[in-house]
Amino acid sequence: MSNQVKQIIRKTVLQMLEDSMSPENIRRMIEKHEDKVHFVPIRYRIVGGILQGLNIKFGNFIEQLLRNIVEIDTGVKVMEDSGRKIRLFFTHQTDALIDTYITDRQLPNSPDDCTKIFDALLKEILAIERQATDEQRQGITKDVDGLFQTDDGLIVYTELKYNDDHDTGKFVDINRKFIKTWAGLAVRYQIQSTRELLPILYYFNPRKRYGPIYAPSKNIMRGAQLFERFLHINYDDVDGYLSEIGDDPEILAIFDRMYNTVRNQKLT
Repeated sequence: MSNQVKQIIRKTVLQMLEDSMSPENIRRMIEKHEDKVHFVPIRYRIVGGILQGLNIKFGNFIEQLLRNIVEIDTGVKVMEDSGRKIRLFFTHQTDALIDTYITDRQLPNSPDDCTKIFDALLKEILAIERQATDEQRQGITKDVDGLFQTDDGLIVYTELKYNDDHDTGKFVDINRKFIKTWAGLAVRYQIQSTRELLPILYYFNPRKRYGPIYAPSKNIMRGAQLFERFLHINYDDVDGYLSEIGDDPEILAIFDRMYNTVRNQKLT
């Protein structure tokens, strides 16, 4: 792997650790735990809380890391809206259509293979929005996890997740947001055909929990699949370096300092 990619991974990890282990965050953790009665000593609860927070942030870290990697990959061009929270617009009709689709996919008589109805949904969204005026559209703010363009002009929108391990309710919300964000981007970029804007639900970890319930298999990628199709950077290199970075002396030193800082605090 290039030193540039390693530096990006290392820099992103260090920034996350510095934020989580800052004196301000440690003080917040102390205030959170010092009034609670518990048999676990408060110092260990504080350390455990910091580590739990890091585990939660790791998903966000992977999303930021992937955006950073795409930015330096020579195979694609990152678009300005990538990684931003932006205001997107589409009609109430499109909004209701997507909600109905999500609900219908939970019914027992809904077909196992959703490819045809998903593709039909996207085409219907484009047909609705082509006939709509700006006055008929409503605004909604969405995070655009990843947005890049290939050499042949295809725009790829990616909803980035670390693991396919969300609970049922969260999984539904992810897919609803995934489709609605695509609809808003289709309006924003004046997309005329579903072949111009490809929606991909991407899991960095290849482990599979849910099947293609709301989006078909062709719109879901895991592990190396996104890298192999669009990027020049090797997935195994990124995954391998992430596995090794926990043994980096500087990373270990940060954890040691955090523990010593908590241990030396004057606690009630």
